Amino acid sequence: MITALVHRIRTQCSAELSIFRGQMHALARQDIGSGLDAAATTMARRPCLATPGVSVDIVGFTCPRSSGAPSVRVAVSLSVQPGRVASAVHWEEAHAWAGAVAGGEWVAAEYVGSQESPAGMVFHYALKDAEDPDAVPEYSAVPEYSSPEYSADYSAVL
Repeated sequence: MITALVHRIRTQCSAELSIFRGQMHALARQDIGSGLDAAATTMARRPCLATPGVSVDIVGFTCPRSSGAPSVRVAVSLSVQPGRVASAVHWEEAHAWAGAVAGGEWVAAEYVGSQESPAGMVFHYALKDAEDPDAVPEYSAVPEYSSPEYSADYSAVL
């Protein structure tokens, strides 16, 4: 299901994803750590593709590492509208959105963790590039949902 959702997201939102990735690349080139602690950008709120009555918000941000380029992260928030039942939400759609954001120089969106929010759940991912000093785990090459150690390489989907 996740691979199909990634493909659908990339097809339906290609222009928005391209703009968002461009903003993320600009953030990654900022001089984080010398006067600038972090930087962030957002993608416009979208309706969930898998669950009616749920919206998706995506925030991309960078934060400093002890050495080297800043860490590039994505937070995907799935917000349940009033009257919807949280148990009916396909939470794995968050993984598909992170996988759709990972493209170009980023080879994977590695699941870092999640937390409840007042309206739903927020999922956190680290975007990994091929030259990342923290190697992408071997299981990241399998584009299937595998919680809690989720990381996916969706570059072969398209």
